[in-house]
Amino acid sequence: MKEKKSRKDIEIDFMRACRQSEELMDISAGLVKIAGSGIEDTMLLLRRSFKGQNADLFYKNAEKLKDELLNDAQELARVAGSIYAMANVVYEAEMRSLSLVC
Repeated sequence: MKEKKSRKDIEIDFMRACRQSEELMDISAGLVKIAGSGIEDTMLLLRRSFKGQNADLFYKNAEKLKDELLNDAQELARVAGSIYAMANVVYEAEMRSLSLVC
């Protein structure tokens, strides 16, 4: 039979999950920043001198990349929220279990 976790172990596991969730949210925010102002600013600078058919293709691909980055950022934020929600459910269940045993 599996040994019961201590209150400290439960809290440490919960904090780890929260940190992982926060890290994913930070990465998501970074992707949004890159996709937003980072790519937009670069495209504005390029448009001043890079023109023609190749440039149009390049800008189209850059827009596609921007959309993919934003989609990835949204997915990371969703995963981060799920990690936090599940960690919270597990934390509360394990804490209830401790109080029933004690």
